Amino acid sequence: MTPHPLSCIPRFDRLVWLENPRPIDSLAAALFSRGDPDTRYMAMFKAFFDASGHPNDHPFYVVSGYLANYLQWQRFENDWEAVHLAYGVEPPFHMASFVAACSTTWYKDQKNARADYVEIAKDAARATEFLKWISQVQMSFVHVGISCIIDMNIYREVNSLLDLREVVPPYALGARMCIQRLRRWELDYAIRPPAEVIFEVGDLEQNKFTQLMVDEGEDAPIYKKKIDFAGLQGADHYAWEQFNFLRKHKQGLDESARKPFYFLLESIPKLHTYASQEFLVRLCEQKGINPRTGFKK
Repeated sequence: MTPHPLSCIPRFDRLVWLENPRPIDSLAAALFSRGDPDTRYMAMFKAFFDASGHPNDHPFYVVSGYLANYLQWQRFENDWEAVHLAYGVEPPFHMASFVAACSTTWYKDQKNARADYVEIAKDAARATEFLKWISQVQMSFVHVGISCIIDMNIYREVNSLLDLREVVPPYALGARMCIQRLRRWELDYAIRPPAEVIFEVGDLEQNKFTQLMVDEGEDAPIYKKKIDFAGLQGADHYAWEQFNFLRKHKQGLDESARKPFYFLLESIPKLHTYASQEFLVRLCEQKGINPRTGFKK
């Protein structure tokens, strides 16, 4: 079986990318789901997801986000806003732009450069503190992180034989796998009602994801703007950190994880998965996706 892409992280020997629940999940289930969950508003969960990378020219594509209950999201929203206010940074947070402002000389000259990012980037220590504190908000108030990593080399190899992208493009694949992992967790712990799932509006080929979910008898996905939900902004950061590490490792540029990434992975329980070659072939079989013209089995 193909190893999980993030098994390459040298400093993360103690981390396991879960396909089975951790003890902390059992504790959370006992706290929030004892008795009739429908009568316990604290057990009403919501998940936010965002994507990082581009399927056309990047080696990996990541769909990632967080699950938390009602009270956790309330605290998350309040503290996220407070940290931004304290550092003079305007929401919504966008990690790619923040990093560009802090690590390049050309960002400030762009027409769409954010003035608040340009300003905080002038003080590297302050920018680092800001990133530390928004990481702390994520570590403090989310229940679990959920991610799907797609190795685009594996995806393209399968797609060269079977017309996978026409039915299940990378975004739809990653988002679908995140929802499936979430639903399996809910089943394991008899969590009900099902968590509401929200994706950032505007990611590539969301229309095909919507069609895929409707065809499978699921509700149409909910898409919202990042400015309206701190959970989507946290998901942006979480997805970017995973994508950035994988991209650098693939290029042989960095063998250690950034501190924010390390602490997010160490401190937050994980329900992570990835699209192996075996999984993609089975998915094509389930969907009745035929071999491309001229390809012989």
